[in-house]
Amino acid sequence: MSFFNYHAIDPNGQVVRGTVESESTEAATRDVNAKGLYLIAIKETTNRMAAFRKAFQSFSVSRAEIIEFAQNLSVMLKAGMSILVSLEDIASSTSNKFFKSALRDLKQQVERGSSVSAAMETQGSLFPDILKRLVAVGEETGRFDVSLREAADHLLRMQNLASAIKRALMYPAFAIVTTLSALIFWLAYVLPKLTETLKGLGVKLPPITLFLIAVSNLFHDHWKLLLLVPVILGLGVHFSGKHHKVRYLRDLAYIRIPILKLIMYNKLVAVFAEQFRILVVAGMTIDRIFDLIIPSLGNEYFKVHLLKAKENVLYGNLISESLKEQNILPLLVVRMIAIGESSGTLDSQLEFLSEHYTKKLDDATDSLGKLIEPLVMIVVGGLFAVIIMGLMLPIYDLVSKMGK
Repeated sequence: MSFFNYHAIDPNGQVVRGTVESESTEAATRDVNAKGLYLIAIKETTNRMAAFRKAFQSFSVSRAEIIEFAQNLSVMLKAGMSILVSLEDIASSTSNKFFKSALRDLKQQVERGSSVSAAMETQGSLFPDILKRLVAVGEETGRFDVSLREAADHLLRMQNLASAIKRALMYPAFAIVTTLSALIFWLAYVLPKLTETLKGLGVKLPPITLFLIAVSNLFHDHWKLLLLVPVILGLGVHFSGKHHKVRYLRDLAYIRIPILKLIMYNKLVAVFAEQFRILVVAGMTIDRIFDLIIPSLGNEYFKVHLLKAKENVLYGNLISESLKEQNILPLLVVRMIAIGESSGTLDSQLEFLSEHYTKKLDDATDSLGKLIEPLVMIVVGGLFAVIIMGLMLPIYDLVSKMGK
């Protein structure tokens, strides 16, 4: 099987670009025409380029569009519409040409006999993993529309949490960036001119001014290298993250550093409880639930300990006992899970935990700005204090000499 990139025009007259996997150019042409598109051009591509195109396609589709798709599909299926008609209607109504192409490809694969979950897998990272897993469970259990609705609700909740965290961090990031920009401008442009003037007047420069001059000279002489520092640091973080031990220590720090802990730890607990509840309601086995939750958390420290908890569960221990031994979750979570196991109300207990820690996370993000603001003010104030002292002390010395 080979991959083919194509350009086509849809029934609305819009240009559509996409990728199809087929045996030959002729077969790929038939596949594009079967989507109801008028083919303009088609060309064979490599597997790597096809993967890159799918990644770009995934980046071009927002999470809000994915949530809307899951919600609309759930409503249509519940109303009795067929999956093919539902997919075609949603594809026709979307304005995102990349998403439109992906949905039409999804519909075509379902027409050929593929399951919706298997068709979603071929779209790379376009659809979130939790959505694909719940779709697969819904197909197996006959609760397709319910699984889609739960997946949409979960994705919406996660998107709201991410938006709240971004809003809370916006002010500190803006304050630090603007302050550093002002400092760089002062060091690169203002200080060199001021230094020449002061030296010409024979003013003895204080140590803090000499330090700023040294920093200014360093920036002036090696500014190209200094601009590479963020890139080098970013690459270092990226490649070091490929090592298990580094990821473990980094993710441990995320949930131990005081201010970060408010956000990261509560988010991990909220996501754990929410996904655990959804998968329990969907009827999945405990080992499979752990297999799906662990990668979705994205935390190496949690991964190591949850894998150990999974092993203990497989040996016959209770979920609550296994989690308690690892000491990674709050005692409230362990107690509520224990109550759920003994009373048969595990889904209800997990729902309470999910709402409780989501609320805690909301409260933490609301107060994050107030917590960070004093630190930002100290940093910004300290930088400006250094600048003002470096500027004013020589001028004060000059004025004193002139007075004498």
